[in-house]
Amino acid sequence: MRAPLLLCAMLVIANFSHAQKSSLKFGEIPMEDMKMTVYDKDSSASAVILADFGTTTVEYDQTFGWQLKFERLTRIKILNKDGFSWADFSIPLYHENATGEKLTNLKGLTHNIENGKVVETKLKNDALFKEVVDSRNDNMKGTMPNVKVGSVIEITYRISSDFIFNLWDWQFQYQIPVRVSEYRVNIPEYFIYDRYLQGYLQPTINERKMEAKSITINSSSRSGFTSVTTDYSNDKIEFQQEAFRWVLNDIPAFKEEPYITTYKNYVSKINFELASTQFPGQPFNNIMGSWESINKTYTENSNFGGEISGNGFLKKIAEEVTTGLTSDDEKVAAIHNFVRNNFTWNGYYRKFTDTSLRSVVDSKVGTSAELNLLVASLLEKINIQVYPVLISTRNHGIVRENISVSSQFNYCVALAIVGDKSYLLDATEKLLPTGFLPERCLNGRGLLVSKAGYRWVPLTAPIRSKSMVNLDLALSNEGGVNGTLSLERTGYFAERDRRKYFAKEEKAYVNEFAEQLQFELTNSTFTNTKALDAAFKETHNISKPDWSIQSENIIYIDPILISRINENPFRSEERKYPVDFGSPFEQSYFLKLSIPESYTVEELPQAKVIALPNGGGRFTYSASQVGNVISLVNNLQIARNTFSPEEYKNLREFYSQLAAKQVEQIVLKRK
Repeated sequence: MRAPLLLCAMLVIANFSHAQKSSLKFGEIPMEDMKMTVYDKDSSASAVILADFGTTTVEYDQTFGWQLKFERLTRIKILNKDGFSWADFSIPLYHENATGEKLTNLKGLTHNIENGKVVETKLKNDALFKEVVDSRNDNMKGTMPNVKVGSVIEITYRISSDFIFNLWDWQFQYQIPVRVSEYRVNIPEYFIYDRYLQGYLQPTINERKMEAKSITINSSSRSGFTSVTTDYSNDKIEFQQEAFRWVLNDIPAFKEEPYITTYKNYVSKINFELASTQFPGQPFNNIMGSWESINKTYTENSNFGGEISGNGFLKKIAEEVTTGLTSDDEKVAAIHNFVRNNFTWNGYYRKFTDTSLRSVVDSKVGTSAELNLLVASLLEKINIQVYPVLISTRNHGIVRENISVSSQFNYCVALAIVGDKSYLLDATEKLLPTGFLPERCLNGRGLLVSKAGYRWVPLTAPIRSKSMVNLDLALSNEGGVNGTLSLERTGYFAERDRRKYFAKEEKAYVNEFAEQLQFELTNSTFTNTKALDAAFKETHNISKPDWSIQSENIIYIDPILISRINENPFRSEERKYPVDFGSPFEQSYFLKLSIPESYTVEELPQAKVIALPNGGGRFTYSASQVGNVISLVNNLQIARNTFSPEEYKNLREFYSQLAAKQVEQIVLKRK
């Protein structure tokens, strides 16, 4: 029989508060924090987390059994208007079917100084709302009230959870500085969690100690026939508990630099995964399992592997789509194009189907898993070798292959194999050709799932993306210019520009491009706008009467009109995490400039070649003159997806030199 809910909540709170032992008191703000106007350790900070304190305890409840109990108190100082976004909060809550984590004792206060006194404004229930993330995850969201420059806001809450596997990770570092962050975790000996610290900051305090604990289990039994009696017993069980404590002080803000997957991969954080359980008198239970067991589970799951082998009704559709095609390569492209062009992605990232593929076919709308498993199932029906691949998108984080837990994945794609060729397939994006994954999916390796066993698949682009600019221009005596501009893009460069092109009418696209270029554009033509396997091309007649800068008898010309790198994107002297370009690329720029007979070349930029170690990239620049024609070639190649922190110094210097080169001018002198 379940105990009254109120009583259970009271017991849980009492036990939890006793476990926490925090000196931080909700509602008690030191006056020096209220009067703070600038954070002394980071004068540029828009806000600072003054204190972040959390505790998780695995506890036994007489009614509910083993549960996780989590409590948190966070206090933030708002220093300027850019810090107002930190008044928004989001509390993740997990559920399975009708059972879910329970949020209690949510309280929030905003503290302001008004007329020399501290005034409190309470967070009200009507300011809260629930956001559905997916079939198992929700967010309780809200915004703190009456937030101004100078406010101190704080929020506290408790969560009880039946999901022992879902022990809360703890993030110490954020995009604003943190004065102190502390996390305590208490785990009975029956539960073994793998844990690992990420990031480059070391805890000020990193403690682990064993404590003697006990629980009392109350039970009752009835006996007798004519006269029933009830016997009560109390069984005391003693056990050891691991008590962990991590504290970090004066944590700098995480500075997000260019070419990064997600800051979540690199901030200082402690992560947990339930590895196993071992209860007295019971066999060892391996929770984490292995990639082999995960592969078997997904292969047999009706909403994953079963979607590919099942759905026999798709055979007719697959045969109709591929009618008249003879090669398997053509059939793969036809199936992929059919789903990509006739179905719409609803924007949801999934690794399982939420509804049947028959419903998806009827509605023509689906999640990432539904569209990509539909592609795989259609290919399977015409005997193409195809497998689902579990991946983690770039914003979800990297997959740690040494930790075999499926929660690291949030998305799935398909892999078709034809002879010695492999095609990674994703049908969510209308403007990507067959074999190209969306850029959000280019994140390390994915787990190929099959009855024959799993393997890891690199999530890479099939070809290097290229952008080529050709300019054929003539300079007038007055320093104006006219001529033609041609652009040609392949791979992800083509997809990005096609997206811009189709997002608006062609005329609006041209006008926006002309405004960015600051040239007049006429007679614009476009080629292969919908032929995704071909280069996306555009050609314009361009002119500008005041292109050059004139000073007496001298003309100064900036020769790089498009895709010029004006400054080094890598400003920090060192970097603690990798540079991730997503995929290799090449950018080429060719200029042919005819100059008037009345001018002579006073100065041309010198040729330059820069190469990164180990074939990582190359930059070439040259300028020459033949008669009254100046020719300039500018080419940048990045040959690898990622560069390690150890390679950062060379990469930073590489970009510094090419940026300096691209702003050099051509100097002409009147004869």
